[in-house]
Amino acid sequence: MTSGTLIRQARTRAGLSQGELSERSGKDRAQIARWERDVVTPSLETLRELLRACGFDLDLSLVPYRGPDVQLEARLEKGLGQTPQERLQAMLKARRR
Repeated sequence: MTSGTLIRQARTRAGLSQGELSERSGKDRAQIARWERDVVTPSLETLRELLRACGFDLDLSLVPYRGPDVQLEARLEKGLGQTPQERLQAMLKARRR
């Protein structure tokens, strides 16, 4: 998701026009339009200010990278060792959960 999409979603979810967001945030309406179209990218602090003016906040956190999805790889490996009938049964069982 781009910063422009994030700004547009927050603004529309808050029921604000670009002009109203401009008034609340103190940012130029034309600049808001450029950010929403991803013509330019706002700084992280400006993005946070815009989202807060819409009543939202930006939650960023760093999480350790654990490499490839080990569980997915294990399921794929298991599936390779199954017959088509066994794979179908497993898929149907998973759907019922």
